Amino acid sequence: MTTDTGARETSFERIVSAVMLVVFWSAFSALAAGLILWVTTPATDAGALAMAAGLLGLLLMPMLRVVWALARALAQRDWLMLGATLTVLAILIALTLRDSVSHR
Repeated sequence: MTTDTGARETSFERIVSAVMLVVFWSAFSALAAGLILWVTTPATDAGALAMAAGLLGLLLMPMLRVVWALARALAQRDWLMLGATLTVLAILIALTLRDSVSHR
């Protein structure tokens, strides 16, 4: 029974790693394409939009890590880690909301 749980965690970790890798390379590609578009066609907003999408992807990476830690803590029933992860998630959400309100 223990080996089955270990196999599920390993496959879950592989999926999370693959998703994070796709997000990273998508963000990197969007940043590169946005920079090229911004330099070659400065009159359009396409470059700025692509760079904004790339930055959003890079900002998504820490959130994916926190969600992964949350799921792992729940699976292992590690209540201390779950509390710490929820605290970090609450701080990230609060800072994001604070910054979105202050930029309006």
